[in-house]
Parts: sequence; C-alpha cells; structure tokens
Amino acid sequence: MTLTKLEVAVHQLDVALRLFIEGDYLSSLTLVGAAEEILGKLCEREGKQVAVDSVIAFHWKDTDPALTDKKRRAVLLGVLNSARNAAKHANDPNETHFVVEQIFPLQMIMRAMPMARTLGLAPTSEAKMVAWIRAHPDALR
Repeated sequence: MTLTKLEVAVHQLDVALRLFIEGDYLSSLTLVGAAEEILGKLCEREGKQVAVDSVIAFHWKDTDPALTDKKRRAVLLGVLNSARNAAKHANDPNETHFVVEQIFPLQMIMRAMPMARTLGLAPTSEAKMVAWIRAHPDALR
C-alpha cells in the first residue's frame, strides 16, 4: 500500500479521534501528535496557515520581549508540545512518570483538525469529534 503523507496524517488523526472518544488519551495523544506534525509541515509547504503558528502569534505578547525571537518561539513551542514530547521521550532520568490528562490530546486535535480540512482531506471521525466537543464544553476550559 502506498499513501501520501496527507493520507498518513489524516489516518493517524482519524484513529486518534476514535481513541480519544473511547477515552484512550495516551494513545490518542501520540497519534494526533504525529498527525499534527505532518499536517503542519504540509500546510507550511503549501503556504497555508499552520495551527501552531497561529497559537504562537496569539501568545507572542506573553513572552519576554528581552529574549530573541528564536528563543521566544522555542519557549512557546516548549509549552505547546510539552505533553506530546513527554509522552514519546525518556531523555530525563528524573522523569519517571507521565500524567495523562484529557486536555493534552484535545489540544492537539484542535490544532490538527483544521489543518487536515484546509489540506482537503477531513478525517471520517470529524463529525463524531465535533459532537463530542459540543457535548463536553467544560473540556475546553
């Protein structure tokens, strides 16, 4: 089987959405994190809005203006991707546990879904995820 990178990312996103709705937040986080990264690169290549760049632009004013732009971006990326990175790496020997929270994959899902749609291939589970979000408005707080 040969898939485009977009098909790979949307498949990962689709499975992540189903796992999230089923309550498997760790597996959902890992898959949606991979999908979000691919979708971001594909959007960047096509000159389309990259979700993480929008979030960074929104929070730019919240960073220390004395830092270089590169460092300010790194600080924000560190915050935005901390859960995904903590779930997939074991670089720090003092980091022996990982607390899985529902919001971690949900934030990645909220970044990935619009990019998939922008690139022209929405996940088949998108409607179910939208219904879940509408039924759980407290999860977004």
